[in-house]
Amino acid sequence: MNALTPEQWDTLMKYRFHKEWDPAFKGQEASSFLAADELKDFLSDRLGSIGTNEIKVAASLFMKRYAFVAALGLMTMTFWNKKIDLSPDNLILIEGEKNGLWMPEFYLKNEQATEFTSHGEKETFVRSIFRDHLDQMIQSLRKATKVSNLILWENIAVYVFWIYENDDFLIKEEMRGDRDEQFRQLLSDENSHWYGRYHKNPLARYYSSKVNVEGLNEKVRVRKTCCFSNRLENGDRYRCKTCPQSCRVERT
Repeated sequence: MNALTPEQWDTLMKYRFHKEWDPAFKGQEASSFLAADELKDFLSDRLGSIGTNEIKVAASLFMKRYAFVAALGLMTMTFWNKKIDLSPDNLILIEGEKNGLWMPEFYLKNEQATEFTSHGEKETFVRSIFRDHLDQMIQSLRKATKVSNLILWENIAVYVFWIYENDDFLIKEEMRGDRDEQFRQLLSDENSHWYGRYHKNPLARYYSSKVNVEGLNEKVRVRKTCCFSNRLENGDRYRCKTCPQSCRVERT
């Protein structure tokens, strides 16, 4: 075993992972969400906490929060060459709140990590995150709430793009080539089977050029679907800066 270093754990803990279990935690086994009825009950019980009375809005916001599982799994693989167990059986979702938003956190029952020794191991790990976990969660959410899988996949995609386009995660410059190649493979239609029974890559459809938008000082990638954050209570306060309903693209 090759455990994560204290510095690596510090990074994960910045993004809502917990290293130690606290008896005060109110947690839910992630594996229970694969049953549509249990997932619907979970979301229905938290409509007030999430800030909506619409189950579809709750479903989309759930996946926006849950998608960090994919982002941080890819981070540990791409930048640290380490594999952590992100299977639903090993994951507990912990109730949390931040800046007035429902913001669950994560605990790994088995926190041990191993080094990748081959490209094939990395492919297997990617499939375990997407095909065997997140795609199953998407199917459960669709069955429970009728929310569009297009919204759910884009909620995942934006965090995958963030991991690979954020140079803050590049500890060593010589890693840039490996990072970019891994990103290319994640977006390739040749690897659509990594995500489930798809003929087209479900992430690639959301990868477009960043553009200028009125009111912003940086180029952004405008979403193709709306995540429904604007339909929360005080929704305009939480509207994404890449919202397709409000972004007015500057034409130059």
